[in-house]
Amino acid sequence: MECPVCEYPRSRVRYHLKDRFFRTVDESFPLFECGSCGLLFQDPEVIADRLAEFYPEGYWWSESGSLAPLEARYREFVLKRDQVRFLSSLFAEPKNQRLLDIGCGSGAFVKLARQAGFDAFGVDSSQGAVNAGIEAGVERLVCATEQDLRAAGEQYDIVALFHTLEHVLEPFQYLKRVRELLKKPGSLIVQVPNRESYQARIYGTRWYGLDCPRHVCNYTRHSLLYLLGRCGFRIQKIRHFSLRDNAAAIVSSAFPRLDPMSGKVRALRESRKDGSRSSIVKEASYLGLVFSAQPLALLEAALQRGGTVTVHATWE
Repeated sequence: MECPVCEYPRSRVRYHLKDRFFRTVDESFPLFECGSCGLLFQDPEVIADRLAEFYPEGYWWSESGSLAPLEARYREFVLKRDQVRFLSSLFAEPKNQRLLDIGCGSGAFVKLARQAGFDAFGVDSSQGAVNAGIEAGVERLVCATEQDLRAAGEQYDIVALFHTLEHVLEPFQYLKRVRELLKKPGSLIVQVPNRESYQARIYGTRWYGLDCPRHVCNYTRHSLLYLLGRCGFRIQKIRHFSLRDNAAAIVSSAFPRLDPMSGKVRALRESRKDGSRSSIVKEASYLGLVFSAQPLALLEAALQRGGTVTVHATWE
């Protein structure tokens, strides 16, 4: 099997994994490991026509459940101090920066980026996610793809791919298309789960970052940097800590039944309201565990083995 990042021709099966977190399908999927760049990936011929069925109804964040107000405040807190702060540290004059968030979901990051002064837009392939954001009052969200925007001649100063690239079957071709959305010079922000992280090594096939079968490419730091360089981007900054994601992945790996997203999906599937006493206890326990796991997430990031890798790269 040929690696979709570095084209190494002799990648071999490392795991067979099922959908542990959302149970959209019952079968297991082979994951191939590249012996050159370390990418862990699925066979595109097996899943290319099935991607839509892997995403359950409600596969985006929205306010629901008894602790929704607390969860919403926590989410905004970590987004402001994580992704938005990182963005603001890179661009001193946000007012003049046209920003596109691809895979925006219900648009929480777009909303906060606009509040920080960026001229931010969001695009997502899920109409349900976009509708949820619009209903919540988030502006400039659209259901479309990067190809739709290219056809319309749209261009941006910054394109953000927060937890989007791991869902893409052909990342090299995809990033070349995304590159055409950037003005020159322009900036690309990419964040993906890091399969070389300590949490990935500890949890193995139970690690939340693998999220099979939705995550079709699982990156090492080296494979991500190689891919960006191959597409003509210049690496400017790398970080290994995410206040929003790293500790949460530790907790969801250890206690998948507490994961709030999979809990919401189960509630929708079973046509029940997610507001029982047991769901309140689960949500409160999850938030408490995430707070408790932050020191561990900081430690692995300080050792450059954080649960995510975030890269700022430029197209010049």
